[in-house]
Amino acid sequence: MEVSGQRKTKLTHSVSHGSAEDFVLFCIPCDRDGERVPAKGFCTTCNEHLCKTCYKHHRKPAPTRNHVLLDEDSMSTTPTAPISQDDFDSCDDHQDEKQKYYCRDHDIVVCSVCVTLDHRTCKVEYIPKLSKHILDSEELNELMVEMKSLEEVCKLGIKRAKDEIKAISENHDKVIKAIHQFRKEINTRLDDMEQIAVKNAESIFDKKQMHLKSLSTEIEDMKEETVQKQVCLDNLIQRNCLDKLYVEMKVAKKRLIQMKMKTKQQSRINNNETVSFVKHQAIIDMLEKYKQLGEILSVKSSNRENDAMMKDTSTPTEDTSLNLEVVEDIDMKSASDSNKCDMTGIEVIQPNKMVVCDYNNSKVKWYDTVQKIIVSELKLNNSPNDVAAITDARFVVTVPNDECVHFMSLENHRIVSDRKVNINETCYGIAYSNDKLVVSCNYHPGKVLVLDLQGKILQSFSGDNSLFCYPQYVTVNTAGTSIYVSDMGYSVKAVKQLDWQGNVINTYQPAQGGGNLRGICELNDGTFLVCLSQDSDDNLRRISDSCKPCKITLNEKLGRWYPRGIAYCMKTRRLYVSYSETSGINESCSCIKVFQLK
Repeated sequence: MEVSGQRKTKLTHSVSHGSAEDFVLFCIPCDRDGERVPAKGFCTTCNEHLCKTCYKHHRKPAPTRNHVLLDEDSMSTTPTAPISQDDFDSCDDHQDEKQKYYCRDHDIVVCSVCVTLDHRTCKVEYIPKLSKHILDSEELNELMVEMKSLEEVCKLGIKRAKDEIKAISENHDKVIKAIHQFRKEINTRLDDMEQIAVKNAESIFDKKQMHLKSLSTEIEDMKEETVQKQVCLDNLIQRNCLDKLYVEMKVAKKRLIQMKMKTKQQSRINNNETVSFVKHQAIIDMLEKYKQLGEILSVKSSNRENDAMMKDTSTPTEDTSLNLEVVEDIDMKSASDSNKCDMTGIEVIQPNKMVVCDYNNSKVKWYDTVQKIIVSELKLNNSPNDVAAITDARFVVTVPNDECVHFMSLENHRIVSDRKVNINETCYGIAYSNDKLVVSCNYHPGKVLVLDLQGKILQSFSGDNSLFCYPQYVTVNTAGTSIYVSDMGYSVKAVKQLDWQGNVINTYQPAQGGGNLRGICELNDGTFLVCLSQDSDDNLRRISDSCKPCKITLNEKLGRWYPRGIAYCMKTRRLYVSYSETSGINESCSCIKVFQLK
């Protein structure tokens, strides 16, 4: 309210007066906006005086459409106090009543009618009495803290959603680009094939044309020779040179026989000979079989690059050969090693990051495959045996003598130990899939365990030595549907394909029992490579996803070598195999041989 030309920051009355007999009522809504407009009406519902404009438009908005208005002649001429900032909301069930009460039993605010009808036996309190000390209450403080916390959670959720949308967009662009690129590659290949076919056709037609031109020339020559012979004979007849005529007649007769024979041969060679284009049936069959350029796969993945997107879509067969080309040998020995290296486990975390378990030196080593250096190494109390990647920077290692799995990560060019999880089993091989760890344990009895990432055993497959004798390494296919276990056994050595209930689906046994079965890994086409440690140069075996033998070819003879650990990078199509140059179960695998898949 403004009194005698003075203005207060907070209005108290919609009136200005100079004397007891003289006062003017003003519009309260306009007064709130800093304008002084004389009142020309009154709203009994809002308990406010209104100017001509506000009065005219008061019934138009939905919230004030049913308010009771009094015109200038009927309105109250006494100043009214503005509605308190703490004006109570109307009750949802009783519009004419305000929610002035709080029911402790039901933890809700209610109006007086609600109290009478539904809360007569409840502990109900008057809100203005309760609100006196609300600013200092612990409940308000806790609520504000929780709301702030929820706000931060929502902000984080929004950020994650935006990041996911961005990632989806990038993934979309990548997939579409890959489709277009593959189409370009096909177009280029088809253009090359078309050029070859056209070139071959042109070559055939060129030869035919040259042959026919040559033939035409020969016929022309024979015709000229025949004419000349006829002229010669006619001339001799006219001159009555009988002796000479007799000789020329015999020569001409003999030559005529030769030319007739030649014309018959030429006619026979070129009779009804045409050229046609025959389509390759394999290409026709392929176009009939495949209705799209490739499969669009959507698989659950960790932060690691989705290996399934790099898989070949072709189905491997027993007669589809795989070619391995030897690239190099890697020496993993470092200056601090006190023993000969023994690389029992290998994993390619990223295309340039390889993690190796050095059993003899009780170390986990990080090797950069591009710079060809050991970036970092971590010394353990006991020997690590196998390693499996969880994300692009996290992995887990088995430590048999500690009966535990060790979680580690790659940070700032060093290996960091995160935590250990005891499983109370002599753990050997390990694999990761869909937030689960699969661990082979090869003593009393041999078994395979499925654990969550906290180390809780979800399932155990053993069968009291009937399922496994001496399980070594394990892997899970990219689709996450099957577990593959290499079992060294005692008499029977095999790779067994299991489902997630421990049922044996398929089995692979090398001929004549084979040697000791070791590492196993999946390739782009869904086949698997298995390491055999036996006195042979045929120590890498390739099997299909149903454990059927598949062909494999090496570009050079390796002689006697004994592979153990194996890892494959689907992006670079490079294979890493640790091996020993001498036989024996306890021989150290001091080298890693690198192959390129062709």
